Amino acid sequence: MFMMGENHITGLDVPELPPVSQIGMVVPDLEEGVRFYRAFLGIPKWYCTVIKECSYRFRGRPIDISLDIAVGYSGKTQVELIQVHGTDDNIYHAYPGEAGFGFHHFGVVVNDLDKAVRSMNERGFAPLQEGTLRYAGGGKTRVAYLDTMAKAGLILELIETKAFGINLGMPEWLVSLGRITGDTKPMKALTGGRS
Repeated sequence: MFMMGENHITGLDVPELPPVSQIGMVVPDLEEGVRFYRAFLGIPKWYCTVIKECSYRFRGRPIDISLDIAVGYSGKTQVELIQVHGTDDNIYHAYPGEAGFGFHHFGVVVNDLDKAVRSMNERGFAPLQEGTLRYAGGGKTRVAYLDTMAKAGLILELIETKAFGINLGMPEWLVSLGRITGDTKPMKALTGGRS
């Protein structure tokens, strides 16, 4: 049973984190995933990120994978769909496991990724996977997936996204603006769903 106090759960030192801003899902096929979650969650607009390059380290080792990512919004919460390409061990294959699809992580936007990772590491939450994604229009996202599964029952992702050199987070208006800069493109309208 969890015993909670202000920023402390028995046996768990919890730092103050920003609100959850992202729900990450792994899907075997991005277009099918958008079609399904558009209908299931009633999210009509989806944007595909245009990734120019990415680099990742899983458990401290460089890995060779690439991602296709689509995002939509349920209120202010970003729903991220991730299709993984590559066979190297990675966070997306390790969690949620052999099924290879479904809920993967909660994400929070941080102003300083390095500082946030150090703070979490000091509390016993080491990064499992870290990465940098650079987008076609010049945007950049740095992430760290933390080893919170044993204590929290989920993976927590720390996210630092910069556009034009400024950390603006990842609100829908910024993702929509990415259509102009080349960082995102709209997913074609798919039939079905609750518009």
